[in-house]
Amino acid sequence: MKNKKNYNLIESFNSALNGLLIVIKRERNFKIHLIIAVIVILLSLFLHIPFTEILIILIFISMVMISEIINTGIEILSENIVEKEHNIIKIVKDICASAVLISSLFAFIGGYLIFIRFFPEGFRNIFEHIAQSSWYYTFFILLIVSFFTLLLKILTGKKFNIVGGMPSIHSGIAFSIWTAISFLTFKEYPVISILVLLLSFWVAQSRITKKIHTIGEVVIGGIIGIFITILLFQILWSGK
Repeated sequence: MKNKKNYNLIESFNSALNGLLIVIKRERNFKIHLIIAVIVILLSLFLHIPFTEILIILIFISMVMISEIINTGIEILSENIVEKEHNIIKIVKDICASAVLISSLFAFIGGYLIFIRFFPEGFRNIFEHIAQSSWYYTFFILLIVSFFTLLLKILTGKKFNIVGGMPSIHSGIAFSIWTAISFLTFKEYPVISILVLLLSFWVAQSRITKKIHTIGEVVIGGIIGIFITILLFQILWSGK
């Protein structure tokens, strides 16, 4: 009887490891979470963060990992219940995805609040320093990005569209708003900038998920939005 219990324990452990390997192989997001988790843990040890705060970080990491594992399990189950995706299946998958989003959001905020005291002294002045730098550097970079955007349009034969196409206007606007808010609030309230940045990534990710834009279109749109906003602030900041 004792050997049977030991066998069941080993079998359960093997099943758990097998499930973990399936998630790692299947989910790109889980791989990203895993890499970030390793970096955060190593950084915590390098910075000699107090033991209690390391425990909090580990709780955040496990919260995100568990959410992603459950989400993957539900996805696999949903995909095999019916051949065609039913509306209720999509709702269930969206709800599970929201659990990953919320856990990741709070993990990011919690990690930020723990690590912020290790940032360089002038970190909060970064956007002010950017605004006070020479505007023609930004203008030159913007010209280069615009040139490559037009080149890609010509090579791919895509037109400038509000919906779809190169670049993603929605991503450009989202990251433009983040940049503007960062210039105005980062020095006093950096958390606001971080939250808006997360929302900007959410907008960009939604354009890719809905297959309206490719990753390249979203990235270029975001870069153009950021540099146009920086250029405007560099021109206007001199009058402050």
